[in-house]
Parts: sequence; structure tokens; C-alpha cells
Amino acid sequence: MGTIIIVLAVIGLLLLFVYLKFPPPYANPKLVSVYNKMVLAVGGLLCLVWILTAYTNWAGTPDEKWWIPLAIAGSIGIEIVFLGICFLLRNFWIFNPPRRPGGF
Repeated sequence: MGTIIIVLAVIGLLLLFVYLKFPPPYANPKLVSVYNKMVLAVGGLLCLVWILTAYTNWAGTPDEKWWIPLAIAGSIGIEIVFLGICFLLRNFWIFNPPRRPGGF
């Protein structure tokens, strides 16, 4: 389980780096900054909810030793999926590139 968590953590850190370092160049930087802060806050809240859910479901059961690794792996997985979707939405739909005049 430790190897899976390490691999997910590396992927999550790389995705976070890409998300923060490659904003859309044609968008207003203040609006992108607000969007980034909102996405990071919502993602953190989703991860916190997952950790609390894992604790309440598995603590005090015979599988109690698994709640911490599952909570960590699940929260990193949520971060990867959520940041990936928000990156695509941010760069290609919300702050979409300007259309070229005269094109089809």
C-alpha cells in the first residue's frame, strides 16, 4: 500500500505543479488567481470530507488498520481527478482561447 501512496503522491505533486505553473496566457491573471484559489479550497474540502468519511466508516471495526492508508490514497486520488478536470475546464472552456478572426 505504501508504494501505491508514493506513486499517487508523485503524480499528485506533478499535477499540482502543472496546474499552478501553466495558467492560460490570454486570461486575466486576477480572475485566474481567484479561480485557482477556489479550486484548491474546494479540492481540499473534498479531501477532508473523504478522510472523515474513511475514519467514521473504518475506525472501530476489524479493518481499523486500513483506514489511514485508504484515506490518504483516496484523498490523493480525489486531488488528481479534481485538479485534472479543473485544469482542462480552466484552460479550454472557462478561459477559452480567443477565436481567430476570419477562421471557420
